[in-house]
Amino acid sequence: MISNHGLLKWIKARVTWQLGLGLLLSLMLHLCVLSQSGWISLFSGEDDVPSVLQARLVIPPPPPVASTPAPPPAPAVKKASPGPDALPDTAVDVAQQPLPALPEAPVSDTVQPETETEMQAEDETRVAELEQAVDAAEQPAPYQQVSTHYEVFVNGETSAAGTASIEYAVTPDQQYTLAWTVEGRGLLKLLYPKLVQESRGAVGPRGLKPAYYRYAFGSRADKSYEASFDWETRLLTLKTGKGEQSHDLPANTLDILSFMYQFMFVPPLQEMHVALTNGKRLGEYDYAFEGEESLQLGEQTVQTLHIAHSRGDTDEKIELWLASEYRYVPVKIRKVEKNGMVIEQVATQIQAR
Repeated sequence: MISNHGLLKWIKARVTWQLGLGLLLSLMLHLCVLSQSGWISLFSGEDDVPSVLQARLVIPPPPPVASTPAPPPAPAVKKASPGPDALPDTAVDVAQQPLPALPEAPVSDTVQPETETEMQAEDETRVAELEQAVDAAEQPAPYQQVSTHYEVFVNGETSAAGTASIEYAVTPDQQYTLAWTVEGRGLLKLLYPKLVQESRGAVGPRGLKPAYYRYAFGSRADKSYEASFDWETRLLTLKTGKGEQSHDLPANTLDILSFMYQFMFVPPLQEMHVALTNGKRLGEYDYAFEGEESLQLGEQTVQTLHIAHSRGDTDEKIELWLASEYRYVPVKIRKVEKNGMVIEQVATQIQAR
């Protein structure tokens, strides 16, 4: 038997300091792995976390090809048990399998989306047609006569600085007239002379079809504009103090005044892109939906749809509040001038039939 003194002498003779250091590092590594499992469990909230030594990525073999059975394994090769060592053999077996017939897959992937797209387009078209039919059925007949009176406010003042009125009427032969008059009083009358706008035309299947529009701001010739609509030749003639100019007339073009009463025929939000003229220029405009609002008009609360248009090249902005209960007749009109002046017209009385 070897004594303790002899065993110690034997260990010193055969175990070098490098081997001792390696054993110490191995022991520390094992302790670190075990400690890491505990930290993961603590911060993840899981009670049982498998050791990282037990984790293994398993790749399932591809589905067998029915037409061609898998070749038998070579007798000289001994397969390893399932596990990571079997992955190279699985990859080799897949590579040796004949590829399945592919023509049917691309045809299915290509034709099916097109068919679904066509079916979806047909469904959307049908839904749109049904919505239009419902709108046409539920939309009440437009008024034949509307008389609206407004008070005019400037820059948020609580006292009215003037009055305004819009008169709309349709004759038995389906010709319409629109007249908008704004008159100031006091200081506004000096800064803002009487403004008159007039629109005349026919009532057609799509609503108002203007034939003539006029804008007159006081007696100033440089603030008077006219627009003549020739629908047969598709020509729009604009007349200002500087002369006349002609433009191609886009379908469904409106003037500023007829636009505000077109919503009796085409509900708001259905068509928010429109060609408009103010007698001085012609342009394409998009109006944005600002929301639904309740307005207190005298003793009556009126539900409205708020829409707005702003020009990108100036600070000018026009907003309309359309009364849902009055077939979308404008009950509030706000305009922000280029110089920042804000003019509001708020309805005080509506007579319609």
